Amino acid sequence: MLHRILVPIDGTECSWRALEYACGLVQLSGGSLVVMTVTKGQHAEPVLAAEGESLFAHIGNEVLDSANAMLAGKGIDCTYLLENGGNVAASILQTVQDECCDGVVLGSRGMGVLEGIFRGSVSQLVLENATVPVTIIK
Repeated sequence: MLHRILVPIDGTECSWRALEYACGLVQLSGGSLVVMTVTKGQHAEPVLAAEGESLFAHIGNEVLDSANAMLAGKGIDCTYLLENGGNVAASILQTVQDECCDGVVLGSRGMGVLEGIFRGSVSQLVLENATVPVTIIK
């Protein structure tokens, strides 16, 4: 049974479904969630910087605030992490280790095979390199 599940979210419909699914798992196990968002992919650059905080950080906080609102009243122990910069898949894999997670539930962006090859599918990279069970939600 999974007791500490990492749920990377990016504000897409698939990531919200992944969060709902993970909620069900930890409610059964009495476990906890680590909800994270990575605000800057390996090819993205900040488009606005104001008083030291980029637009990406602002967007990331909005995503985490939405997750917090979604989990309110469910009685689930949850940690929220905002990761700024870096490779998204590598950040997810590192967080699994840092937060002692025993599973990952993440949404699929639904890219086709060719687009996934050229752009790199985060869910595929996590699935191939994780040391814990990974569940991908469509």
